Amino acid sequence: MYRFFFIVYSYFTIATTTVSGWSVQNAIVNYIKTSTLFNELHEQHVASNQVQHMMKSTPLVNAPDKDKIQFANGPVGKIISDIMASEQALLGDWKIEKIVEAAGNDFNEQEGHEYLMQVLNEAPVTLFSFVDCPWCLLAKQLLEEEYQLINGDGRLQVIELEDMGREGKRIRASIALSTGRTSMPALFIGSKSIGGYTDGFVLNSDTDNNKEESGFQYIPPKERDLRCVESPGLAILHERKELAALLSGATE
Repeated sequence: MYRFFFIVYSYFTIATTTVSGWSVQNAIVNYIKTSTLFNELHEQHVASNQVQHMMKSTPLVNAPDKDKIQFANGPVGKIISDIMASEQALLGDWKIEKIVEAAGNDFNEQEGHEYLMQVLNEAPVTLFSFVDCPWCLLAKQLLEEEYQLINGDGRLQVIELEDMGREGKRIRASIALSTGRTSMPALFIGSKSIGGYTDGFVLNSDTDNNKEESGFQYIPPKERDLRCVESPGLAILHERKELAALLSGATE
């Protein structure tokens, strides 16, 4: 699996520095969408009673939390973060479609959104997480150590989607349909998504004022759009010293 990530990352790097970049990127996208491996993994996700994600197929699943955090902060973790950002921009619509499909035939988009809003209203700050995700651990660590937010303290609720079984799959689908993001963590402050640990919703200043562009193919319908489109994500907001004001405004 790690070898696969390095290959994909190399292709993405080449694609951004060569004239034929467009064709290289599209070749990668077409490969992923038609790959037998990815189709088999998706079928397993559909049949599973809980959410499935990238880290489930790596040795990190059984690693101690400190090793996962060290991995996410290291050079390989940075590479994978970059890959995920490129993947979201190129495969956003397709990934959302697959995640909604995995939520089950009984999944209803409107009912799912209403339930998501009920969950978000239970605390000023909500962090949706995968148990085995290194970046989810980083998000929890940052919120606790820098902002003294602890799960269940009345200000922060951490929701481990795997622990919720099939309901976790439906919530993940609702998050995807309301934000365009499919990866975790997903941090909501005052029922608005600021993105994940290393990514968010940054507007492209080069586009027309009438055309919204946040690095995503998928734009949620206005009535269900929960994005904070100016947000670059949790880590950068913290580095800019902008996160404290957002958290204080929601929790006071």
